[in-house]
Amino acid sequence: MNKSPDPVTEVLLVEDEPADVHLTRMAFEEAGVTARLHHVEDGQEALRFLSGEAPYAGVPQPGLILLDLNMPNMGGLEFLERLRELDHADQIPVVVLSTSDLDRDIRTSRQHGAADYVVKPLDMEQFCDRVQRLAEDWNLPRDEAIPAPPSPAIARARPLATPDRGAPERTTPAANEGKGVPVLLVEDEPGDADLVRFGLRGSARERFDVTWVDRLSVVPETLKEITPAVVLLDLSLPDSTGLETVRAARELFRDTPVVVLTGYEDEDFALKALEVGAADYLVKGRIETPTLVRAIRYARSRASLEGRIRESEARMAAALEGANLGLWDWRIDTDAMFHDHRWGELTGLATEAGTGPVALWDQALHPDDRERRDSALQRHLRGDTSRYSSEFRVRHPSGAEAWLLDAGQVIERDHQQRARRMVGVVRDITEHKRLEQRLETLARTDPLTGLANRRLFMDELEREYARMRREPDYAAGLLMLDIDHFKRFNDQYGHEIGDQVLVEFAHCIAASLRAGDRAARLGGEEFAILLHGISPEDAEHTAERVRARVEAMEPQTERPDTAGVTTSIGVTILCADDRGADDALRRADDALYAAKSRGRNCVVVNGSTREEEPPKD
Repeated sequence: MNKSPDPVTEVLLVEDEPADVHLTRMAFEEAGVTARLHHVEDGQEALRFLSGEAPYAGVPQPGLILLDLNMPNMGGLEFLERLRELDHADQIPVVVLSTSDLDRDIRTSRQHGAADYVVKPLDMEQFCDRVQRLAEDWNLPRDEAIPAPPSPAIARARPLATPDRGAPERTTPAANEGKGVPVLLVEDEPGDADLVRFGLRGSARERFDVTWVDRLSVVPETLKEITPAVVLLDLSLPDSTGLETVRAARELFRDTPVVVLTGYEDEDFALKALEVGAADYLVKGRIETPTLVRAIRYARSRASLEGRIRESEARMAAALEGANLGLWDWRIDTDAMFHDHRWGELTGLATEAGTGPVALWDQALHPDDRERRDSALQRHLRGDTSRYSSEFRVRHPSGAEAWLLDAGQVIERDHQQRARRMVGVVRDITEHKRLEQRLETLARTDPLTGLANRRLFMDELEREYARMRREPDYAAGLLMLDIDHFKRFNDQYGHEIGDQVLVEFAHCIAASLRAGDRAARLGGEEFAILLHGISPEDAEHTAERVRARVEAMEPQTERPDTAGVTTSIGVTILCADDRGADDALRRADDALYAAKSRGRNCVVVNGSTREEEPPKD
């Protein structure tokens, strides 16, 4: 490798990707390289730079060229060929910086005159290490006060100095203070604080000015010096732990978004943290630069959006660029709606920003949700509500279905108070809806058997009575049943086998029913079945079919000695003059009691009051 004999004080970077330009500048800074970095976007501009053409007249010639291969107008290989034609520049060493590690690209670059070839990794620390070696190989001057970047393993282990109690520490170089997004990090582990700091410095799009404190008690004094745009909050601090930390942080920071950092992954706890005010929830072991930066950008955007909806019309009109939200601007008087590319992605209707009629929505909106959306929108347009908000489903051309939250506000009305212009945003809430559905399912389902629980069953029973009041000829049946001698059986084989029997029993009775009928576990070994639109005779026949199928259940291999499971069933028909569901449940329970008295493993319809004492289990 040819090395420059004198220090290289001027470096030309030929790169068209802004993110890679920023990454290279950061890597130079992190490695302490003091050579001045000039930037051009393609090979043609680089040749003008080297020839001293306007606007580069009088600019010092570089001692080293860093060259990307894939660029518009003139790529890296063509530039290497044209460089030979410049008498005064053909001796400048060229180092190719490329994401390709293919031997073909490396060999071709060297054949065209490249002096070195460096593969750009996506990891910031590795790239800093490459730049350090580049500085050593090509005699780039370095600031001796800045230590060489450590290896990834060392970087993970090297902690920052713990801030003195009550003394926040700024972790952004002094030269960059005030230029980045202000971030307050509340973290008592120096190693974790260092990882967050270095992760944010690895961002290729934004700079961050991080202030670090190690406990909540020093935050009030810190807020006198800085106004953070976002707070990164550890949940296990010396003076606060768990959800109380989030609650205390919300009191301290008010409208500033808080992103929770924790070492434990717990979905239920994450939901609780969001409920008490956290904007996002990140597990420390999985935090990488893109994830952390994305969480900060999302948290800031969400907080800004919520504030803008509540505030004045002028502030409502602005949307944060790069937020994970789709923007729409509807000129109601002309029925022209502008939308950005994110709106098109979320709805599946467009691939880029554009303008069209508001009827565009109807192409994606789920038919079952249109009436609800239209109602909410019309109420706001009339002025009945201060803002518009609606949740609905959309169907993409691919067939995929997603849930969206659409929110907006009229920002212009005419002299008769008719809406003229409305601005809003749309956000994907599919995952939130999935979690909501899971919680709803858990609230209405028996966790052991998967059948409906008592709450869901009683709701359906009340709906049956409402239907009977509307339709006098409508009838429905109710069955109460349990497993005969279950206590004796449970005592003999143990609760684990007992639970298995309950599960198999539930599957058996569910498989015996028509589509639409509802089986539920009311508690213990007590079950109930609601038969929609059925006559008394058919209800009795259904009960007998269930009893027979239970009696015919085959023992499973894990419990070969537990054959002979049977059930007793009480049957009744819902009556229009019942005072409520309790009347029917009482009759069915009396019938079940009678079935027990008659020796079990039988069906009784509308049993009388309990005159007989059933045998003990």
